Amino acid sequence: MKPVKVPIPAFEHFLHEMIPLAKAMGVGVEISDANALVLRAPKEQNRNSFNTAFGGSLVSLATLAGYGVVWELMRSEQPADPASGAVAKPRWHIVVKESKAAYRRPVLGDLIAICERPAQAAIAEFKDALARYGKAKLKVRARVIEGGHTAVDFHAAYVVSR
Repeated sequence: MKPVKVPIPAFEHFLHEMIPLAKAMGVGVEISDANALVLRAPKEQNRNSFNTAFGGSLVSLATLAGYGVVWELMRSEQPADPASGAVAKPRWHIVVKESKAAYRRPVLGDLIAICERPAQAAIAEFKDALARYGKAKLKVRARVIEGGHTAVDFHAAYVVSR
C-alpha cells in the first residue's frame, strides 16, 4: 500500500519555523476543529530524571496550545491575497501576558494539551476591542491530560496588537 502524505497543519508549520522550542519538543497538531486545538509531544524528548514528563515541557505545551487558539483565530481574520489566494503576512503580534499552571499529577506517557476555543461572546468582545484600540486580551484555558484526567490545569491571557 502506498503511504499517503498528510499536509502539515499551518499552525504546526508555524511552530516549527518560528518557535525552535516547539520543534525540539516534537510538538505536533493532533486536532484542530471548531471546539478545540489539541497538541501532542512525545515523552522521550520531554522526560525528566524520574522518567515522567518534565514540568517545563508540560507548561510549554499548554502555553503553545493557548497561543495556537489565538493564532488560529487571528489567521482566520487575515484576508487572503486576491491574486494568489495565499494568506497575507500577519499584521499582528501575539504575546502571553500572564499565565498560571497547577500541576495535579505526573504524566507518564506522551504529552497531550487541549485548549478549548473561547465562547463566541468572548471572541466578539476581543474582536471589538482589537478593532477599536488596535490591542486586545483573550483569556484561555488549556489542560494537559492523561488517561482522561487533568495533569496540568493552565490559565492564560494572550494579548494581540496590530
